[in-house]
Amino acid sequence: MFDSIKENLKKANEERARSKEEQDRKDRAKQQQADMNAKAKEDRERKIATIRVITGDVKYRYAILDTLRVFSHYTAEPGQPYDPTASSMQATRMMQELAFSTGADAVIHAQYQIVRYTTQRRNFADVPVYETHLFGTAIKVMGPPSDWEDSQDG
Repeated sequence: MFDSIKENLKKANEERARSKEEQDRKDRAKQQQADMNAKAKEDRERKIATIRVITGDVKYRYAILDTLRVFSHYTAEPGQPYDPTASSMQATRMMQELAFSTGADAVIHAQYQIVRYTTQRRNFADVPVYETHLFGTAIKVMGPPSDWEDSQDG
């Protein structure tokens, strides 16, 4: 009788150990996946931040991918200091994300159109509102200009 109890306890301990090992393995896999997702997100953010939104042209040879347009809206909170550049910064970020999704290296000939007006919000009159319309040409850089290559050849 004691032998069967000992055997059952031994089996139960082995089963608990297997369950713990399996749970630890699942936890490690979940952590690895979370680390990979965080790294992928960090890489994506870094790539998006490298996309330049330029109001002029570039000297590099490039292929035109698309014409892009974004719209941003900023309303100041009543009674709080407001940032008149918030809408433009948000529009620039949105343009970088859109350019990234199209595979572009940069946006050239970007044009900002900023509209400022006031509105009433929560019983406060004359709350400033900024709208930014931003559009430009998404490009893929093909290489340096030909005059750069000639000067390097000697």
